[in-house]
Amino acid sequence: MEKTPKFKYLPEKALSSLVKGLLKEYKVYGTIEKDGFPAFGEVSDADELKLTQSPSHLSAKGFLFPQREVLLKFNMQTSTHVPVIEAERQVLFGLHPCDIRALALMDRVFAHGVADPNYLFRREHTIVIGADCMPDEYCFCDSLGNNDVEDGFDLFLHKISGGYLVRVGSDRGAELLEKHSRTREPGRTALIELEEAKGRRRLAFRAKLDAPPEELPAIYARSDESRVWERIGAICTGCGSCNNVCPTCYCFDVKDEVGASLAEGERVRSWDGCTLEDFAKVAGGHNFRKTRAERLRHRFNRKFRYLTDTFDSLFCVGCGRCSRSCLVKINIVDVTNELIRENAGI
Repeated sequence: MEKTPKFKYLPEKALSSLVKGLLKEYKVYGTIEKDGFPAFGEVSDADELKLTQSPSHLSAKGFLFPQREVLLKFNMQTSTHVPVIEAERQVLFGLHPCDIRALALMDRVFAHGVADPNYLFRREHTIVIGADCMPDEYCFCDSLGNNDVEDGFDLFLHKISGGYLVRVGSDRGAELLEKHSRTREPGRTALIELEEAKGRRRLAFRAKLDAPPEELPAIYARSDESRVWERIGAICTGCGSCNNVCPTCYCFDVKDEVGASLAEGERVRSWDGCTLEDFAKVAGGHNFRKTRAERLRHRFNRKFRYLTDTFDSLFCVGCGRCSRSCLVKINIVDVTNELIRENAGI
């Protein structure tokens, strides 16, 4: 039997009280307005938080998996090293369902095999507060079953007239809501308004995949020789934007940086991307994926095929960020639908 979520009604003015309370205990990162666009950034005042329903160009991935972080410090004279595992108590406020789903995938990646202490320690100290959204022309989470989430958050806010319906996803969330705000039981009208809003949202999706998600790994497996790869490889600039904006891309490079004294140094991890030319280059200058077509084929397969064996899940959440940010308009929905048509012989 499907579990019916329980809601609390949070008046509009009480949201400010909640944020102010959180600011006393946590670093708060949420959706703010930057250069006229929604973006995740530090919130130092409750008025700075803008719970927009529009998608952001970047996800909140960097607050858990920073673009650059020091993993350890070492001293070559004493042959000693000290791990650097740090985390601040933080709140990520305003994540949309696709980003919460992406966060759940990243949790599994960094806990798989040899667990990553840096990510997991940071995750342990993180509160996630979600908020509902409205799709733009690039969003296609509905096609992948990610248009809503049932878990992975501490609190989730649905906008209705005069305030929010709040879903509580954890004991931590319940405690924070009770401590920093005043809520009440929602009326029947509020619940009806929420269902109507969900209906409008479902109808708003314009970008759609032409096959169910469970068929995509097999479709991609049969598409290695498709002409699609050469066509999009010919226009790709290899800038790596698609990797950087993706909430589930997690490839990284590790380098030792030695200080001027030549005695001390740091081991640093920084984001890398499979669409960058040097990503698959090895000693001797050999490159396992020499062309942009090969690198794009690899990236698309990472989203829809390769990782399903290990994690039993697609690694695309349908946020549309790669399409939204692509300088040459390579669109992940268009490419996938072209492969679907090829497989169907259309």
